[in-house]
Amino acid sequence: MKKVTTLLLAVLLSGKLLIAQSVDDAKRSLYYGRVTSAKQALDKIVAGNAKDAQAIYWLGQTYLAMDSIGGARQVYQNALNSGVNDPLIWVGMGHVELLEGKKDAARQRFEAAVTASTKKKKEDVNILNAIGRANADGPANTGDPAYAVQLLKRAITLDPNNSDVFVNLGINYLKLGPDQGGNAYEAFNNAIKVDPKNARAKFRLGKIFQSQGNSEKFLQYYNEAIAADPAFTPVYLDLYDYYANRDVNKAREYLEKYIANSDKDCGADYLLADYLFRSGKYQESLDKAKAMSTGACANYPRLKVLFAYNYDRLGDSAQARSNIQSYLSGLTPDKMSELQTKNIGADYLFAASVLKKFQGGEDSAINYLQKALDLDTARANRVKYMDTIAFLYKKADKPKERLEWLQKSFKLNPSPSNFDMYNMADAAITAGDTALADSMSRAYIQKYPDQEYGYVLLTRAAKAADPDSSKGTAFDQVEQYITFLKTQDSVKNASKIKTQYYYIASVAADKLKDYKRSLDAINQILAIDPADTFASQAKPVLEKALNPKSSSSSSNGSGTKKTGTSTRKKKS
Repeated sequence: MKKVTTLLLAVLLSGKLLIAQSVDDAKRSLYYGRVTSAKQALDKIVAGNAKDAQAIYWLGQTYLAMDSIGGARQVYQNALNSGVNDPLIWVGMGHVELLEGKKDAARQRFEAAVTASTKKKKEDVNILNAIGRANADGPANTGDPAYAVQLLKRAITLDPNNSDVFVNLGINYLKLGPDQGGNAYEAFNNAIKVDPKNARAKFRLGKIFQSQGNSEKFLQYYNEAIAADPAFTPVYLDLYDYYANRDVNKAREYLEKYIANSDKDCGADYLLADYLFRSGKYQESLDKAKAMSTGACANYPRLKVLFAYNYDRLGDSAQARSNIQSYLSGLTPDKMSELQTKNIGADYLFAASVLKKFQGGEDSAINYLQKALDLDTARANRVKYMDTIAFLYKKADKPKERLEWLQKSFKLNPSPSNFDMYNMADAAITAGDTALADSMSRAYIQKYPDQEYGYVLLTRAAKAADPDSSKGTAFDQVEQYITFLKTQDSVKNASKIKTQYYYIASVAADKLKDYKRSLDAINQILAIDPADTFASQAKPVLEKALNPKSSSSSSNGSGTKKTGTSTRKKKS
């Protein structure tokens, strides 16, 4: 009898061990991005044991990975209703509530889970880490990362060799803002110290540098992630996306590796259609998308985006607009997948490019880009959105709004180009901020002394500051521009030099009554072009104004007398 009892106990224990291993297998599938496999395994486990809190928790996580917040909520709610009152299930439900924007409700569940799982004044690392994972999920404005950081630090004190805790800590640091990048970098590196084969940590390090536009460093870390674990599919997906618009052959290489290591599901079908688009095979891509829309993949999240991009390239702007607007109108932060979040900036930029083709589409385009700014923390992307908004305001003839957004972009841009500086000065001139225009023009000249644009801007700004030319305050800037033109090539720039002298001559004579300065400018014009009609006619008038006595006899015998000293150049 004792042997039988022992045998039965061994069978029961082995059964529990098999279940635990199966849950671990499902967790590994999730780690590798094989969500379909994870869900199938967990469905079987939960069907066999509806009280297994570990399996239920991870089943809910698979639904979240599939962008089904409602599905995850149902899993956790069913468990609670059936009496599975486990702290891990509370955390799962709190995770759902975070994504639904119910931060306070989630916090209550998390605190209750921590308290209930604490034994002998020792907190449960798995619970603390699960809360950290919940807050790490979703866009940057979702969750309570500061709270998660506190809990994850406590988890590290209890288990300093848990690499997953370090990774979740790093992600939460990044959610706190760009100034926490150093702490995130340290956390991910600590994860690697604990587990040198942790591809996820290397991948996350790469994403930090990718957000900074440092291709050398992020490609280095991505390749290290592959070397650490060649089955880690998320890195292949990001590398495919990176090369898709740069090198379609290299993109195909990473796409094939992704498909080889992932589930054969709608995601793989979508990527094949996406690759056809990137390869310029728009009709083939569109046909593939249409085939998906009539089958099991009809509700794949980004299918409408693929329709929109293909229709745009095929010249059907109306269909492109309809599909991208339909997609974006149903897109809310709490429902966005990682794939959607990663591409959201490009989607909004695309939507803006489509909408601006239609009369009155600027406002909708600007609205989309402002939403993108709320979701995307990558500095380079944010600069791009702001510049696009500024362009749309320029198109809508709203100079003050254009300047406002260019100033935001300029402040965020660590290395503004000559084009950026030109746009800023031009916008300031158009908006009437001549002080800003002057300072930006001078900064341009200092940085690019051999380029004409800085002097053009400086002159424009000075003239704009004296709109009726009554003060003559632009002369110094105009003279600087003339000096630059002469230094570069006085013969080639003769027409431009004359134009600036025309300005000095006209303003000096007509507004300031400074006939000598006006005559000096006229003589400069004649030195360049002795046959210049304007200068030839203006010179004797100015000489008479400077010495009226010597020309007083010019009216004798004629019965008439010329008056006036205007040298304003008539427009042809």
